[in-house]
Amino acid sequence: MSKIKKDLRELKGRFDTIIFGSYLEDAMRPSSDIDIGIITYKSKMNENIEIQKELLGKFPLIYDIRVFELFPIDIKIQIIKNYEVLFGDILEISEYFYIFRKKWDDIKYRILENQFSSFQERLSLMKKYSKSE
Repeated sequence: MSKIKKDLRELKGRFDTIIFGSYLEDAMRPSSDIDIGIITYKSKMNENIEIQKELLGKFPLIYDIRVFELFPIDIKIQIIKNYEVLFGDILEISEYFYIFRKKWDDIKYRILENQFSSFQERLSLMKKYSKSE
């Protein structure tokens, strides 16, 4: 973890930064990257996209650095379930993540109900509706 912090030290003080994914789950393979989340606390998508563009190519390719706010809500929740803070106040980050937990609790049933139960179900519906066209 100290090497990661050293490699990403340019982010310290600028963005709260978390690590998530296979690195924390001890599931890394030689070809795996290390998932890093930058927390901007900004709600405007354009601002977050500009920050994401600014970060591209600034760090070693082993790091997949993404702006947290640009992830879809279901991915945010997966991240929130298993992350570690690299830079920033753990309590402030946890409090910020509460907003997304609350939002997920409000919408998860609608999202999960609209998912296919299997790939076969999806294929059969695609075939059914492609015949009617």
